[in-house]
Amino acid sequence: MRKPLLFLFLLLPALAVFSTDINVRIYSDENVSAIILAPNEGNYLLIGDGKVIDSVTSSSVYQIKSSGNLLEVKTLDRELGKYSAIRLKECTADCNFNIKPIPDKTSRLYDDELLISNSGGYLKMVNIVEFEHYIAGVVECEAGHRRPSEYYKAQAIICRTYALSNLTRHYGEEYELCDLVHCQVYKGAANIPDILEAVETTKGLVIVDNSNHLINAGYHSNCGGYTVNSEDVWSLSLPYLRAVKDTFCLNQLHATWEKHFSTIDWQNYLSKKEATLSKRDTRGENYWDSIPEQKRVYFYDKGYLIPLKDMRLELSLHSTYFTVGQDSIGIVLKGRGNGHRVGFCQEGAIHMAELGYSYLQMLNFYYQGVQVTDFSAIPVATGTK
Repeated sequence: MRKPLLFLFLLLPALAVFSTDINVRIYSDENVSAIILAPNEGNYLLIGDGKVIDSVTSSSVYQIKSSGNLLEVKTLDRELGKYSAIRLKECTADCNFNIKPIPDKTSRLYDDELLISNSGGYLKMVNIVEFEHYIAGVVECEAGHRRPSEYYKAQAIICRTYALSNLTRHYGEEYELCDLVHCQVYKGAANIPDILEAVETTKGLVIVDNSNHLINAGYHSNCGGYTVNSEDVWSLSLPYLRAVKDTFCLNQLHATWEKHFSTIDWQNYLSKKEATLSKRDTRGENYWDSIPEQKRVYFYDKGYLIPLKDMRLELSLHSTYFTVGQDSIGIVLKGRGNGHRVGFCQEGAIHMAELGYSYLQMLNFYYQGVQVTDFSAIPVATGTK
């Protein structure tokens, strides 16, 4: 019987960790009250409250829906009863299944097993999935289609490192990770051959710092030409997350952006924000103009310093790298990049791969002073430093 990955990660040396499962909550941001569940490949048992309630065949189709505090289960022609928990348990290797929320939503294919419970009238679904199957699914969501194989290898190592560094994010919630950006985007099984090959080729490989700790493997879509230091966005200064000049991501899809505001909306935002701040008279316009745009972490206005990371969130901006001007409509923000700009720039790395760089060269360009090693070589699995 395979043990939960979190248990091994917290308590044991890193031995054979990649043969274990990880518990990932799926449909985390959706209120799903009923699903159609249909096994796709492999042999399963359907278990209700610890007892086998059906032998699953390739033609089996189940409807599972919330009923009070329980789950009501039925096939096309049989009522199977009500239970507090349902598990789709695999009996053979390489099993997968389809989930289709009701009504009228696209189905998704997932590897391995499924656990369902009732949470406040909605289905709480947890995919019990082999760790490397999960990584492949994440890479497919985060990296996209038709990318160079070396880029997929780099992204697989990053996603693996990121996942292992964040296994306690949902500690106490009966699962390790969710399927949202909060952890990493995960929408089911991967089916792109190049991604599956990249994950298999890099199996077990992670990124560590010079103390042999897993790094915080931050990544984003496009840095606009410059990444930023970790402390510019987060609270912690990390030696491997230093700002670098990146010419590889220029002229890529998300390299530039614009956003328009009416003059009154812009002024109202600034006034409301500045009401919560104190003026800093020592930082005048001349001082502010001397700071290169790519290195700014504040927006300067009449003696007030507004954190750019706040503006990005509150105004739904693509990045913190922008200038402010006026046009015939009102205020226009002309920006560069997409995302928090810390660490690995995906579009820059894609272009590096197209130019012939290896995955190791990409990783060492965006993360300074790091090494790629097998997770089993780390003396004790303690997470990030």
